Amino acid sequence: MVLIFEYRAKIIIMRLLFLFLLSILTIGFLLPTITSIDNSLSNFLLTKVYSTVCHQESAKCISIGGASMLVCARCAGIYAGALVSGLFSLLTLVRPISTKVLILSVIPLVIDVFFTFTGVYNYSQSIAFASGLAFGGILYLLVIAELENLFSNKSFKGNE
Repeated sequence: MVLIFEYRAKIIIMRLLFLFLLSILTIGFLLPTITSIDNSLSNFLLTKVYSTVCHQESAKCISIGGASMLVCARCAGIYAGALVSGLFSLLTLVRPISTKVLILSVIPLVIDVFFTFTGVYNYSQSIAFASGLAFGGILYLLVIAELENLFSNKSFKGNE
């Protein structure tokens, strides 16, 4: 009984840590939109950090109050989906997610990119955000379930 309680406590701590790191990343790309401080050095550094994961095309970035996020609408959706899934995962058990579900969640994202690229329709921040939201949520659940599986196998093997 004590082993199960210790394992559950470790899982909650891991989820909180993962959620904290994800929150820091999310606040980072939102910073220009939530603060009026114009610090060129911090904006430059944050732009460089997020440029490693996002193209940052200004027309595809969501603007709030005249300031743009440091990632495009799709990437913002991915982060937001992961954050929402992270919050819900604190309340419930996360069952292992199959890679088939991940593939299904990426299909709307790929279709949106393809249709925009081929000119079937014009880029829509709303559609990009929504397709990113679905993918980010499922991706978070897949990653957290795999991490928990990894730690549970190590925990139980260490006690044999």
